[in-house]
Amino acid sequence: MPELLVKEEKVNEFFDALECMRDRNADKEKQLQACVNVNKTIAHFVERPKREMKKQLQAFRNSNKMRKLQAYNGGVTSGDLPQIIQDNISVLMDSDVRIDGAHKALFDFTQSVETLDYFEIATLSNGIKFKKLAEGEKVPIYGMTGDWLQVAIEKDGAALAFSEEVIKWRKIWRVVDKLKEFRFAHFKKEADDFGTLLRIAGELGVADGYFQAFDSASGTAEEKTIRTLNSGYVKLTQKLKERPYGDMTRPEVVLVASPLKSDVLDVALNTLIQPTAGSKLRINKPITVLYSWNEKLLPDPNKALMVLPGRRMQWTEQGTMQNYNYADPLSLMYATAYYNWHGEGIGDSDQVLTVNLA
Repeated sequence: MPELLVKEEKVNEFFDALECMRDRNADKEKQLQACVNVNKTIAHFVERPKREMKKQLQAFRNSNKMRKLQAYNGGVTSGDLPQIIQDNISVLMDSDVRIDGAHKALFDFTQSVETLDYFEIATLSNGIKFKKLAEGEKVPIYGMTGDWLQVAIEKDGAALAFSEEVIKWRKIWRVVDKLKEFRFAHFKKEADDFGTLLRIAGELGVADGYFQAFDSASGTAEEKTIRTLNSGYVKLTQKLKERPYGDMTRPEVVLVASPLKSDVLDVALNTLIQPTAGSKLRINKPITVLYSWNEKLLPDPNKALMVLPGRRMQWTEQGTMQNYNYADPLSLMYATAYYNWHGEGIGDSDQVLTVNLA
C-alpha cells in the first residue's frame, strides 16, 4: 500500500495552505493557521519512521519468543503464533518507512530538563552498600556523589524548499519524494551520531587490551565463530560483574555486525538448540544479533561490537521537531526549516566489547 502524505481528498487543502503561507497579503490569522497545518502534516510524515521503529524495537525485545519456539521440541500449536506474528512480522510490512534503528535498541532513553542544554550519566558507582547494624546504630547515609559524564544536547537541522511550480500545479508526488529524502537524511544523521559513539567506545577497549580475538583453533568457520562469541560473552560479563547492572551471569547481550557476516553468524547462532553437524559446539549464551550497514558504527565489516544494552548508555530528545518558515519573493521559493535537539552518551565504555570475526 502506497504511503500518503495526505489523503487524496485532502491534497487541495494542503496546497491551499502552502499558497496561504507564501501570500503576504493573506489574513495573518489564516496565514498562521496555514503554517500550523502544513508543518503538522510534514512533521507527522517525517517522524513516521520513529513510530514504526518503536514497533520494531518492541519486536526485537520480544524476540526471545522466537528462541523459545526453536527450543520447543514438541511442535508449535496455533495458539503460540498470533503474538509472535504481531510482534515480529507485522512491523516488516511498511518497508518504505523502516529505518536502521539498531542504535536505539542499545541505549536507554532518559528524561532531560528543557531549561538545560545537557544531561548527566554516572560514570562510577557511588559505593552504596548495606551493613549489619549494631543495636541503636544509625544507618549510613549515601549522597549523590561520584563522577558524572555531562552529555551535550545538540541541534540538528535542515530545510525544505517548495518552488512556485510545485505549489501552483500541485505536484504532490514531488513533495512526497522530497520529504522522503529529507527524513532519510534526518535519521541517517542520527544513526551516524550514535554509531560514532559506539565505535569509539569499542576502540577505547581495544587500546586497553579489552577485545575478543578470533578463535584460530581448528574447525569450520562456524565452529571458530561459536568459540569466539562464547569467549567474548564471558569476557564482557566478567568485566562488568561488579558494576550495578544486575546479575551478570547470563544477561541478554547484543552483537552488532555487518550484513556481510550474516551467513556465518546465522549458522553459528542457529546452533542454540542443535550443534552443527559432527560437532558438539553451540552458542550457549543469550546473544542476539543486530545487523547494520552504518559505516560510522562498523567501518570494518570483519569486526563486530558485543554490547550490554542500556544501563549507562543513554540518550535524550527534547520536544518534537520544530520548524520555521521563510518565503523568498525573488526566486518564488518557499522554504521551511526543521530542527530537533538530542544528545547521547556512554558513561561506561566497558559495556562495548570489540569482537574480531576474521
